[in-house]
Amino acid sequence: MRIYFCRQGLTYITNILQSELPDDEMLTCTPEQVADIAPDADVLIPTVSRIGEEALRSPRLKLVQQYGAGLDSVDIPAASRYGIPVANVPTAGTGNAESCAELSILFMLTLARKYPQAQNNLQQRKLGAPLGMALKGRTAAIIGFGGIGQELARRLAGLEMRVLAVSRRGPKEGEVAVDFHGPQASLPDVLKQADFVIVAPPLNDDTRGLIGQAEFACMKPTAFIINIARGPVLDYNATLAALKEGRIAGAGLDVFWYEPFDPNDPIFSYNVIATPHIGGATDLSLQGIAKKVADNINRVRRGETPLNCANASELRKSS
Repeated sequence: MRIYFCRQGLTYITNILQSELPDDEMLTCTPEQVADIAPDADVLIPTVSRIGEEALRSPRLKLVQQYGAGLDSVDIPAASRYGIPVANVPTAGTGNAESCAELSILFMLTLARKYPQAQNNLQQRKLGAPLGMALKGRTAAIIGFGGIGQELARRLAGLEMRVLAVSRRGPKEGEVAVDFHGPQASLPDVLKQADFVIVAPPLNDDTRGLIGQAEFACMKPTAFIINIARGPVLDYNATLAALKEGRIAGAGLDVFWYEPFDPNDPIFSYNVIATPHIGGATDLSLQGIAKKVADNINRVRRGETPLNCANASELRKSS
């Protein structure tokens, strides 16, 4: 099969997948080239690139397979109309959720211990400063309690933190235990208690702009917000205003409102620690995801419906 990664510069990932599928052809294109190369592709791997209707109408295309969880850049209704399965790899069970949870803790520690200021003080030979915040005894609010949220909760318990969770579905039997888990209606109360707010739901119509002006107004001025979900889960203007006006103490961002993000954006004028969408970019995660992606491509090769297919019901209706 001809498998296209819809972004260039992903040599490590393409090599891992090639090792899982040695007889298939791995190719790359830029986001702007997706529609042009689609007629020559059997499989498109979006990464963070847009897969629109023009690409999906290709008669050769057999599968849109995300190398990870997020499918917000794929026109799933159009894919359903053309009978193209769209599948992802859930964060749990591959190392992806664990890796994103670890990055969340990095953000928490970096913000709490004022790492940029500490580095500056080191250069100026100032000892014993700045005064940091300990994580022990603090309250973390996890917004979205899927694979990433649960792996984060598991780790924060070991740091002796109080952990609150909010999800659309509310608590479910068998998930990681936390101090509180409530439905969406509990969000304002949870935000009022939190020293750290970690945002980890999928991006969809229900979560776009989930944290906006009203939500930031609920937070403590000493609290930090961390986004490891998708950029638009935070309302950009509300986030910028909250930082500018001191309604929150700072932010940790691994994802942005568009990507790659402008490094000169005004949001970086404030206490923001940022990384370039590397939450799942670890050896453990990328290898685990590759095995799941390869399994799905092989399923399609055998004429089977891929696992974790976002539009499986639509495909069944059209067959």
